[in-house]
Amino acid sequence: MIGKVLILCLLAFLIGGAGLYWAGRKVKPQIQHDRWVKFVTYFCVVAVFLLSAFGGPTVLAALILFILLIGAYELCRVLFSNRGDRLILRTGIGAGYLLLALGLLLFVTRSTKEVVVFVYLVVATFDGFSQVAGNLLGRHALLHKISPGKTVEGALGGLILAAAMAVSLRPLAGLNVVQSLAVCGWIAAAGLSGDLLASWVKRAFGVKDFGGILPGHGGVLDRFDSLLLAGPASLLLLHRPFH
Repeated sequence: MIGKVLILCLLAFLIGGAGLYWAGRKVKPQIQHDRWVKFVTYFCVVAVFLLSAFGGPTVLAALILFILLIGAYELCRVLFSNRGDRLILRTGIGAGYLLLALGLLLFVTRSTKEVVVFVYLVVATFDGFSQVAGNLLGRHALLHKISPGKTVEGALGGLILAAAMAVSLRPLAGLNVVQSLAVCGWIAAAGLSGDLLASWVKRAFGVKDFGGILPGHGGVLDRFDSLLLAGPASLLLLHRPFH
């Protein structure tokens, strides 16, 4: 199954790269460059995650913990980057992050590596192809005041490709076609909510990115905000028996 996962990932990146190339034919060279940097970085991030998952539960849990610790640092830096009397808001956001982080850790430690890979790749496919489809077809803003770059067309394109990935990888989670599509919808909705929530936090505190560690993406939290909510959401669904 590892071979199938790798082949599907390579195929997805080939399709995404083709879409990125097509979308970038008439944009400025600097925008093209930034998009390709983001694309290559995303390839590396996905590769590291998959290698960690295939390395076993200890390696994967260590990676997730590392991600969450860096994310906590980035979030604290944003929340306390300027003075103000928004202590309740800062505390609420911090507490929410702690709960989601614990939920993600619980998901990773209670799930098989196959289930974790299934959820992560559905999230990654939705995220990646939402951007590609948005660059190609995006016309209508999804929530302009929170995240101006996201479009309805992009989200629909990401959902379609994520559904294809979910169906292809359904044996990893022991699902049939209908169940994999339902789970994909749940995961995509949770991932999008996590992404929008992170965007709202950044706008509330006047920052563009949580950090700058990942070229083209910003901080670690910018890259894993979708999984931060999708992981705990998957724990609620995938650890309940289907009828």
